[in-house]
Amino acid sequence: MPLTRKFDPTSPDGQRIAVLARQMLTLGTDWPGTETVTILNEWFAETLGIDPKGPVYQVDAVPPYLISPDATVENVTELLLRAGPALHNPHRPDHADEFTAVTDTECCDSDCVTVHLPNASASRARFALAWLRQAGYDTTEHNPWTVLGRLLHVRHGVIRETPTHAPAETHAAQHLWFQGFTSPAIDAYACVHTEVLGPTPPVPVTWRPGWLSIDIAAPQDTTAKQRKKTATAIADTFRTANWQVDRRGPEALHIHPPVPHNSPSPGSAGGCSDEPPF
Repeated sequence: MPLTRKFDPTSPDGQRIAVLARQMLTLGTDWPGTETVTILNEWFAETLGIDPKGPVYQVDAVPPYLISPDATVENVTELLLRAGPALHNPHRPDHADEFTAVTDTECCDSDCVTVHLPNASASRARFALAWLRQAGYDTTEHNPWTVLGRLLHVRHGVIRETPTHAPAETHAAQHLWFQGFTSPAIDAYACVHTEVLGPTPPVPVTWRPGWLSIDIAAPQDTTAKQRKKTATAIADTFRTANWQVDRRGPEALHIHPPVPHNSPSPGSAGGCSDEPPF
């Protein structure tokens, strides 16, 4: 039964397909594995400009938002040394004892770099998380409550672009992740050991359309003062990004995405109150 050709050999893409077809058809009906792989590798590299050994995102219609360098001790150390006074003591230009970066085979199977921040505060560790994530690394905090200091796991990362039309909760979660507050994947074990996990996944507030609710999740031994302090930091980072923020309690926030100019306030018809004092 004859087949109907489904490409146009006169178009640029069709000509590229024809190049491959001619090479493959000369092999006969039983394509030898070695010759087939060689032809496909050369066709990908020379005709399409695709590295056959490279990452999958080469063929994506939209390129990644961020691609980190390889997660090596050298790369991570160099990046952290450029973090500035938010991470480093300006009176210690050598940055001695401020952090160490190692590859620990017992910690994460050699596929990441472990960064140790001795005596780091929550805000300092959060800045380090944000700094590494904004460079494209997939970075998580590990057992932050140990007396030996905070540990970060740093892996090579490919961060996808978030479409502008994505739901507000997606943009909120991405913003918090980049600011060092939360991780894309949270499991029960992390909930026990993370100082303040960040928000629970934001959900729509039914009585105020368009607003999102954020509750601060933290281990049982976290004090009310610590949770309130983190809620304040989360509120501040959204305000800096021009989101509207309504404090609903020491550990709860309602937020709304930035409002375009000349648009009515999202709370004008819903009885929104100003931020209540604590």
